[in-house]
Amino acid sequence: NFWSLNTDEAVVTGILRSNLNKDVEVFMPLNSQMKDVDLALVNVKSKKTLTIQIKGSKAYKPTKSEINKHGQGSNTFISVKKEAIKNSTADYFIFLLHIIEQFDKDENGRLYIEPYTVIIPTKELINKLENYKNVSSSGAYRFYFWVNPRKSEVFEWRDLKIQDQYGYYNEFLDEKGFEKLNNNLK
Repeated sequence: NFWSLNTDEAVVTGILRSNLNKDVEVFMPLNSQMKDVDLALVNVKSKKTLTIQIKGSKAYKPTKSEINKHGQGSNTFISVKKEAIKNSTADYFIFLLHIIEQFDKDENGRLYIEPYTVIIPTKELINKLENYKNVSSSGAYRFYFWVNPRKSEVFEWRDLKIQDQYGYYNEFLDEKGFEKLNNNLK
């Protein structure tokens, strides 16, 4: 549906097309009333289908103190109503994280915005959130993801307690997330 097309959905569609098995197609629902489903993935051979909810981030240039504390990388922000996750009918959530990077080889200090994805089954996301995440006064989960591209690491730094495994999303980042998604579509 042209009128409900979201930029983050279009970016994720392109990323998915490059990372899914050749038998999997990406579809956009034409019904703009489907609030919980942004994309549908269909394996045309096995007829297996998965639905996707996409949430895109805002990006922030990291400060030196943040880099000293969290390592190389960049911070993102996403806000999602608790009820939107709890009541979601989508099989997966994909968080599209826009990361600001500065490459060491670029002596001009140029910054680049690169997309990273956290691809997580909705049930696993709900379980993680129930174990560590605080809800804001407006009833939303506020995600503050830190992505370190050099270490393939992503974690939530705001609500994260030291050594708290629930705030880490490494097993769902990019290739690892695509592998699980592809396996669930066989």
